[in-house]
Amino acid sequence: MATPQTIDVSNEAQVTESEPSAPVPLLSDARLYIIGLGIWIALFLAAFETTVVATSLVDITSEFQDFNRASWIVVVYLLTYNGFLLLSSKLCDILGIKSMFLGAIFIFGVFSIACGAAQNMTQLIIFRAFQGIGGGGIYCISFILMLSIITKEKLGTFSGGISSVFAIASICGPLLGGVITEKSTWRWIFYLNGPGVVVAFAILYFAIPDINQVKMNRQTLSRIDFGGGFLSVAWSILLVYALQEGGAEYPWSHSVILGTLISGIVGLFIFAGYEWYIAKKSSVIEPIFPLRLLKSPAFTYLVLTTFCIGVPIYVTIIVIPQRYQIVNGVSPIRSGVLLLPMLVVSPVMSLIPGLALKTYWRYVPYGFAVGALLSVAGSAGLGVLGYSDKIEAKTYGFLVLLGAGMGLVMPIGVMLVKFICDPKDEAVALGAQNMTRVLGGLVGLAIGTAILHQKVEHGLPGVLSPEQLHALLKSPQVLATLRPDQLIAVKKVYAASYDLQFNMATGFAALGTVFSILTTYYILQVMKTIDAEDFFSTLGLKKGVDQVKTESEKKAEDA
Repeated sequence: MATPQTIDVSNEAQVTESEPSAPVPLLSDARLYIIGLGIWIALFLAAFETTVVATSLVDITSEFQDFNRASWIVVVYLLTYNGFLLLSSKLCDILGIKSMFLGAIFIFGVFSIACGAAQNMTQLIIFRAFQGIGGGGIYCISFILMLSIITKEKLGTFSGGISSVFAIASICGPLLGGVITEKSTWRWIFYLNGPGVVVAFAILYFAIPDINQVKMNRQTLSRIDFGGGFLSVAWSILLVYALQEGGAEYPWSHSVILGTLISGIVGLFIFAGYEWYIAKKSSVIEPIFPLRLLKSPAFTYLVLTTFCIGVPIYVTIIVIPQRYQIVNGVSPIRSGVLLLPMLVVSPVMSLIPGLALKTYWRYVPYGFAVGALLSVAGSAGLGVLGYSDKIEAKTYGFLVLLGAGMGLVMPIGVMLVKFICDPKDEAVALGAQNMTRVLGGLVGLAIGTAILHQKVEHGLPGVLSPEQLHALLKSPQVLATLRPDQLIAVKKVYAASYDLQFNMATGFAALGTVFSILTTYYILQVMKTIDAEDFFSTLGLKKGVDQVKTESEKKAEDA
């Protein structure tokens, strides 16, 4: 039988592998389910934090009189969350899975409480950054832990249950954020993490066996790619800052914007060069991102697709609730409810690739390109809504299209990573895929914020007095004090800025569609050379292999 194509590393310098860990004892089903519950709670809290603030931003920034920096509450969490994804997978190899997981949960919990107690916007942004470090660690280590303690036969059941957390968190986040903000105070969206963190920490502390626990010493520390971890966060912070503040806090020609923009781009190349250097020259440090992964055109186009599709995903989750509240005047609760068409359709559509896999496995890669096309259609529709007091029915249709596209692209992307990459690179490849999706979202939100500031500052001086404009940029609650004619003019400017943000997101989604077609093309070239048994074996789907063998034996008997 032909073997699926994987990334060739024969010409690379030998990569330092982690020392084999002691075999994990076979755990009882009861203990596995208890661990699964602990993972689910921790992962839910981390995923919940990426969306719960979406419907609360207006109230949070109104209290602090700092609407100008509203997006930083989301962006800084995603920046550190993103930056820690790759590093945490390597730290697990070096420091041990259990200690790293519990450490991530502890950091997340402590800074969740700190966020709730923040007294100004600067404090909240700083605490959200540390909260993101814990959240990124929880996300990455959850899957590493699951792969370490669960046999392949049970992996499907557990991965399905754990994956459900994202669907539930994406639905509950905006809804609960709106309910808590409207019925109590936004601070409880952070305080409520406290009890959940305590429960998850206690369950996992007592239930997880000691997996790959390593005694800390100088040799252990020397294996950690601290330089790569720092550079991966530094260049993205510089780039996102320039894109977000350009045209808002500073003009694009200002030395601060030009300096951070150029530094961010140069930093990306320095990061790539550093990772290449330690992979070639160092026999001790383990690079957090092996550049050999990019030798595969399919993987390269896959991560480019993921980056581009990340833009409309995050722009929609953050911008649509703001549009509902500012342009349409709905409550935080209702703005969360009205996001449900996208949030419900996405997890439903994500089931289709798995259900179709056994029978139509050769056609599943096409779903990757179809999902990207649906994202273009949905995003384009949201970019032509214009101004209206009422929320038009077509808005929900566009959200459904976007949700359907997201639901296809994300799970198929995970399958394709497993198909493309060597098994020893799967963890870091999946981490890279998640990182690029979040990075795409960060870039989209940064550009969107710059668009909003530019539209407001250039479109309203003739409508509002300088004092009113300054107050509006501090808090949207000023809208309640405006005359009817002023209110309509302000809403039209905001509606135009939101349309322009979705036009930008559509451009990224269209580029992502091109990359998705190229990804599909390269995957299909490989699939022409293999049969169903090879395909299912590569994905680690034992049931699929058994089914293919049974069907083959039946055909042989009939012949």
